[in-house]
Amino acid sequence: MTRRIETALLVDDDDAFRTTLQGALRRRGVVARTAATIDEGLVALEYEPVDLVVIDYRMPRGDGLSALAQYRKLQPDAAIVMLTGFGDIPLAVAAMREGADTLLSKPIDADKLLREAATLRERQRPPPSASASAAPTPPPGSLKLDDLEREAIRAALRESGGVVATAAKLLGIDRRTLQRKLKKLGG
Repeated sequence: MTRRIETALLVDDDDAFRTTLQGALRRRGVVARTAATIDEGLVALEYEPVDLVVIDYRMPRGDGLSALAQYRKLQPDAAIVMLTGFGDIPLAVAAMREGADTLLSKPIDADKLLREAATLRERQRPPPSASASAAPTPPPGSLKLDDLEREAIRAALRESGGVVATAAKLLGIDRRTLQRKLKKLGG
């Protein structure tokens, strides 16, 4: 049985998105606080721990990726989810290497977010490595390459308005390669 998410911190510079997600989480019984900047979120965590940290990748004063290690240090047991509208596989790998448990695409459904976070909290995080230079190994099954690829393709298609050639450019791959991947993924 997965542990229920009871508290959350939403760090995003988009006021409308942040407050909408906060309201959706509150309607589901989660005590959700918000922060508009990376620094504001870090200060909030110093005083009140949470079960879930949701952080945006692109923010005007510091991106979420560079702050993940600080958030993980403050909240070692929390599920940390990075959200982005610009997802790709290298970003997902970098996010997990820096301390996120997963990368999800915006917009996010509150129920899906809570299910994913509860599942992530069940997994035991590996103890800190004795070697500071060694990257932490993600738990088995947390890097679902097909899921990450599918999410990156969907995000690129949304951003390109469904134009395959434009989506392929956003992903940095050839149009024919994207068409093959879409066929393989059933898109």
